[in-house]
Amino acid sequence: MSAGRPRKPTQQKVLEGGRVRDDRDTHGPEVPLNLPSPPVWLCKSGKKHWETLGTQLVALGLLSAIDGDIFALHCDNVAKYGELQSKLGELAKWVQDTPNGFQMQSAWMQIRSRLQEQIIKTGREFGLTPSARSGMRVENRQMALFGEEVKNEFEELKVH
Repeated sequence: MSAGRPRKPTQQKVLEGGRVRDDRDTHGPEVPLNLPSPPVWLCKSGKKHWETLGTQLVALGLLSAIDGDIFALHCDNVAKYGELQSKLGELAKWVQDTPNGFQMQSAWMQIRSRLQEQIIKTGREFGLTPSARSGMRVENRQMALFGEEVKNEFEELKVH
């Protein structure tokens, strides 16, 4: 049972001219942002997904050290989904025959559907869908206008 209408992406709210409140979640808890080490039980393809997506989420400020377990579940589901897709490469594996001669959906398809649901649910926790990103608050860090080298040279000129 859902808690109401699904969230609209922020871009859609801006285009429609909807009200976007700035006063929500202004003082949330601050956690250190870093990529935790992957768990030992995570398979090779899951660890590959961990490294590629994890570094991007840390850069956006959406992954911290305390999120490791949930992120590991997401990476594990993505890895299992990839393995399952390779098993379902042939159309004959999508359908199986019952002992009575009827055709029905393969059990692999049911597992695939469950994995898709789990990937989407865990992905929402990290803002991997447009509607999930609309509800997230990310700290906008001010980037340096000039590199450190230019800044240091400017300081040297200023002193002399």
